[in-house]
Amino acid sequence: MDAFLSALVTVLEPGNLVILFLATIAGLTLGAIPGLTVVMAIALAVPMTLWMETVPAMMLLIGLYGSGIYSGSISAILINAPGTPASAATGLDGYAMAKQGRPLKALRLALWASVFGGLVSIILLVLIAPQLAQVALKFGPAELASLLIFSLTLIGILSGGSMAKGLLAAALGMLIATIGADPMLSVPRFTLGYTELWDGFSFIPVLIGLFAIAELFEQGAQRFKDADDAISISHTDSNMNRISKEEVRKCAVPAVRSSLIGSLIGALPGLSASIAAFLAYAVTKRVSKTPEELGKGSVEGIVSAESANNAVTGSAMIPLLALAIPGDPPTAILLGALLIQGVTPGPMIFTFHPEVVYSIYLILFVALVFLAIIASFAIKPITHVLRVPKHILFPIILVMCVAGSYSMRSNIFDVYVMFGAGVLGYILRLFSVPIAPLLIAFILTSPFEEALRQALIGSNGSLMVFIQKPISAAFLGLAALMVASVMLRGRKEAKAKSSLQ
Repeated sequence: MDAFLSALVTVLEPGNLVILFLATIAGLTLGAIPGLTVVMAIALAVPMTLWMETVPAMMLLIGLYGSGIYSGSISAILINAPGTPASAATGLDGYAMAKQGRPLKALRLALWASVFGGLVSIILLVLIAPQLAQVALKFGPAELASLLIFSLTLIGILSGGSMAKGLLAAALGMLIATIGADPMLSVPRFTLGYTELWDGFSFIPVLIGLFAIAELFEQGAQRFKDADDAISISHTDSNMNRISKEEVRKCAVPAVRSSLIGSLIGALPGLSASIAAFLAYAVTKRVSKTPEELGKGSVEGIVSAESANNAVTGSAMIPLLALAIPGDPPTAILLGALLIQGVTPGPMIFTFHPEVVYSIYLILFVALVFLAIIASFAIKPITHVLRVPKHILFPIILVMCVAGSYSMRSNIFDVYVMFGAGVLGYILRLFSVPIAPLLIAFILTSPFEEALRQALIGSNGSLMVFIQKPISAAFLGLAALMVASVMLRGRKEAKAKSSLQ
């Protein structure tokens, strides 16, 4: 109790609260700019912590972390340019809702789903961090590979009306992800002799290209029409932009389920918020009573994606604090910042530095409160970006996209990749091929290949390793059941059609 009270007094010091407040605003601003990711923002802020005490340093970095994950949904919803990789899933329904004249509703749903997901993960962090850390320890390469096989199986759920088109998009995503140096042997693959391709395609340029640049091409083909355009909306707080009680009830179960999925993914080292968001989105589409609405402005889709990716923020601290293993890239930077402060995470941190642990718990909670307050006031003014005429707005977006792609590695090749991905995304749109399966496959292929090959090396090439381990066998069983259910559903539909004829 003495350690908790000491941490509480330190966190609530006015100077520290000001740091957290400013960090939250900075995270909201940077995360909404396509290409400026949370990882980049935290990495740039680490040098500033060298002259800070431990608690103010954590307030700066965690403030950027929590608000940056949410703010990526702002640009994803308003201009279909995800500010962070984790917000790509939110844009699937958020942008569709904005085009229907309901951007305020989409932003509010994303905000409160983010706050709810973050709160669930903080509660789990406080109550069962050691237990979840032990579960995370049981996930070796075989378990991770099976989990990702299960996730890849769910791609079919996101393929829309045509399973064939969804599989085509997924295959393209896996093909693009294999370009570059072999993760195990460092041998170049499919590089065609270009040294720029040795590192493969960076995720941010591909993400920006598939969504923002493809949208620019599509709007350009329509000559940036403003008159009678669906996105030229009223910015008054009308009934269209209010969240009804029925919608709250409809979103309750998806929010809880997706928050738990995000918390589990965050506790597993090496998996990111983007994987959590797409996995939760896929599960929601699989169990939804109205799956045809997802991707067309569904409240369930927005809530599922946002509650899952923000649930990662708290649960990613579980392996960081309990095992000194970062759960995702931002917490890897936080690990380095703690070591700089002379605090070594691991099982003994709860004994030797309990005040730091309690401070992190409290900072996560206060950061969530600041996010809810600041974003609530900022949402309505932010939607005024839609009042800007398209022939002015989209060139500004283009400049931001180029700057965001180039800033990742200061490499002009990434800008070319962005435009190439934009052309690919535009062509896929012309033929009604869904982009989501391509993006999911691109995200999952690299960690899946690495986990798969590590598991096979450890078992001397025996595939039995995936069946002999209970967790791995469970995920493979779920994937098999899903495939079987889809096949049975297809047979029933075929029989129903034949009987009608």
